Amino acid sequence: MADSVTSSPEQCGEEWGEIEQFVAEISELSQTSDSLHAFAAEALDRTIELLGAAGGGVWMMDEQAGLQSLCQATVDAGLPDAALTASESHTRFLRSVLDSGRQQSAAIPPAMATGDRPQRPRQRPDGLHEAYDWTGSPLRIDRDVIGVIEVVQSNSVSPAARTGSERLLAIVADLAGDCLRRQRLKELQVAVDRWRQYEALCQRAHASLDLQDTAYQLVNDGRWFIDCDRASLLVPVRGRLTAIATSGVDTLDRRSDLVRSMEDLAKAVEPSRQWLRYRGTTDQFPPQLEQPLCAFADDSHSQSIDVVPLLAPSDAAGDAAESLVGMLVLEKFDASIDPASEARIVRIANLCSSALRNAIDYQSLPLLSLARWLRRTVRYGNLQRRKLVIAAAAVVLAIVALRVIPATHYVAAQGEAQPLIRRNIYAPVDGEVVEVRGGHDESVAADQVLVVLRSRDLELELERLQGEYQTTEKRLLAIASARVQTGFDKPSARIPGQLAAEEQELKQQLASLQTQIALVRKQRDSLEVRSPIGGRILTWDPEDLLADRPVQRGQLLVSVADLSGPWVLELLIPDRSVGHVISAQRIERDVLDVSFTLATGSSPTYRGTVKQIAGRTEVLDQQQASTRVLVSVPNEATELLRPGTTIKAKFDCGRRSLGFVWLHELYETVRGWILF
Repeated sequence: MADSVTSSPEQCGEEWGEIEQFVAEISELSQTSDSLHAFAAEALDRTIELLGAAGGGVWMMDEQAGLQSLCQATVDAGLPDAALTASESHTRFLRSVLDSGRQQSAAIPPAMATGDRPQRPRQRPDGLHEAYDWTGSPLRIDRDVIGVIEVVQSNSVSPAARTGSERLLAIVADLAGDCLRRQRLKELQVAVDRWRQYEALCQRAHASLDLQDTAYQLVNDGRWFIDCDRASLLVPVRGRLTAIATSGVDTLDRRSDLVRSMEDLAKAVEPSRQWLRYRGTTDQFPPQLEQPLCAFADDSHSQSIDVVPLLAPSDAAGDAAESLVGMLVLEKFDASIDPASEARIVRIANLCSSALRNAIDYQSLPLLSLARWLRRTVRYGNLQRRKLVIAAAAVVLAIVALRVIPATHYVAAQGEAQPLIRRNIYAPVDGEVVEVRGGHDESVAADQVLVVLRSRDLELELERLQGEYQTTEKRLLAIASARVQTGFDKPSARIPGQLAAEEQELKQQLASLQTQIALVRKQRDSLEVRSPIGGRILTWDPEDLLADRPVQRGQLLVSVADLSGPWVLELLIPDRSVGHVISAQRIERDVLDVSFTLATGSSPTYRGTVKQIAGRTEVLDQQQASTRVLVSVPNEATELLRPGTTIKAKFDCGRRSLGFVWLHELYETVRGWILF
């Protein structure tokens, strides 16, 4: 700014443009600065530069410490140090500005101006020493004066320039006040948000009296409120501090080195009941704390550790001492320190103390489990009474419906379809198959030879009998010729009676041999196995199954069935259900209807009638006990049936209540468990 009184119009325009630009920049700086110190330092430098001042400073009023320098700047090397220090005359000038609340100027006393500096004092052209003046403007927030912004100028400037400097300094002071006001509003907003967060945290911490839930709520919300990396909570359990919750994890590994070292550190801190602050060095700690602290720091890799004892008033009457209800361990993995964090730690510690005291007292109540159950029952009855009434009504209606509404009772069964006229052909004697005269599904006529057998035993037996017959016949002829001879005078000749007896015996032997030979020949004829009925061969590939293979008497050779005749279903009813079928047949006193379909599911449903129920129960192929039932098949269903087709059937056992139809199996099962 020019020091002369008169200036050309061009110079005045440039100066006013420079001033307007300066004011705009300072105004923008007041809105964008993060702190008052940053704004004051930048604004002071620019103001000194624009005014051509020798220096300046910003002073703030502290209720406890008094006037404190926020920032200073010196441009003129000849400016004495005492011009910006808290000397008596300087302090008196600053307090005068604070008390009056108006902008003031004062000359720096000569003693201060000469100073005690190594540099030579600046001299004016007339040989006199340079003199300086203070120009101070109050910093206001609303009506309160909280500081002073000052510049030190040479007293040689013109009155017009001094007046412009004072106005410009007043503008800078107003902008500094605005910056401080916005900063305090921002700090106030942050504080309000913190209090809201703390209020919400208190509500959540006291929402439950369960110790585990309360502990996890405190460490998770507390870590977020304090702005630390990890928070853990330990409580006394059977005389030892035990970790019960850590932020960010659902469960704790009780055997981990980190948890054990944390508990050892808490045990070491417990006797002193003092807040332990670790900031990377253990030089100030006694040996009994240093060792567990180093072990925990090594396991946790934390650069900052706070162990805060949680104290609460003792329950003992007349005991003024506080009892330890827990220990709060806070960790940070970096070395940064927030000065405001300790105040937040104190708040969280107080909150943890009260919440843990309530939870521990609640957990120690006698018959707590019974009281919880009764409370839930009463609360459920009070709050859910309408739902209980609706549910009870629904249950009653369901029971009435199950008892009143009729439904058809069906008993399910499975089995297979078979022709009614079918025969199994067995081997009549031991032997070997010589020829098989028929294949699978071939038509055969009644008395048609199907299998030709050969029995070497029968052949040998027939030859033996025939040989004996011939021998006996020759002996009989010899006796007959001996009887017609007349040489009885010989002494060795047998009497006629003996010859007659032998002849009679041989005749009987011949008759017996003839009978045996006839029987053996009949057995030989049976080696040609014939079909007893006309129909089709059911056995799969009998040629491959029997050809040139030995068989034993009674062994199944082939099966033949008349597929054009009537069919029946051979069904197996489980033993637990056959009683319903028998009872239904007795009640109906008539044929019992059966609905059935093929297991393939592609056929329609047909209806048949029960022909016969077996009189005994069987266990087939290690399955459950079952009873055979024969069911007739209508003519329209025979076209789809093949021997052995799997059938799914339902026996119509009459009309019963819907509850019996749906629940009779469950009832019978439970009844069997209870009574038997």
